[in-house]
Amino acid sequence: MASARYRSLELNTARLVKRFLPKKLTGPFSNRQHDLARGFRLLAHAEIEAYLEDRSGEVALTAVRQFMADRKPRPVVWSLVSFQLVQEQLTDNHLKNHYGGTLDRLEDVVTKAHNSYKYMLLHNHGIRETNVLKMLLPIGFARTEIDTTWLSTMDSFGTNRGETAHTSYKPTQLVDPATEKSTVDEILKGLAVLDPVFSRLR
Repeated sequence: MASARYRSLELNTARLVKRFLPKKLTGPFSNRQHDLARGFRLLAHAEIEAYLEDRSGEVALTAVRQFMADRKPRPVVWSLVSFQLVQEQLTDNHLKNHYGGTLDRLEDVVTKAHNSYKYMLLHNHGIRETNVLKMLLPIGFARTEIDTTWLSTMDSFGTNRGETAHTSYKPTQLVDPATEKSTVDEILKGLAVLDPVFSRLR
């Protein structure tokens, strides 16, 4: 069953389709329809990005809170820590500091890893391949759970969004409403597959 957050994404995206894309997705399209498709691209991108950030952050926060309460091992916590830490050599000085209580304890390490991950989410700007992997891998997604074709579609959509947002309008750069709708539909299908993984990790 889809999460409430995914259902919200579907609803918000459906509203954008209704407001920005023509009912008939067969051309030719007017200049106004092409411009509205540009707006759809930007706003759909924002909805998808917010969904990934919200779900990823929720998984990390829940796992860390549970760990702090009962100290039971959890895959999400260990995954966060493994992406954060660089292994230290056990030098004499290191051991003395550990014994003296000046080195981080497990809770401190987990807190640092979680804070680092939250900082990354807060400063995330996009849904390119690197953005997606930075959100999913540290909370325990296996690479086999992330479809390569879907990831490539996300990367292309993120690139196109960047070009739309950061370049001046040119009549030769028309955005096709049908293509935008099809691309977002494919992205949502991929997120529907990932959504239960978020729930399982949580």
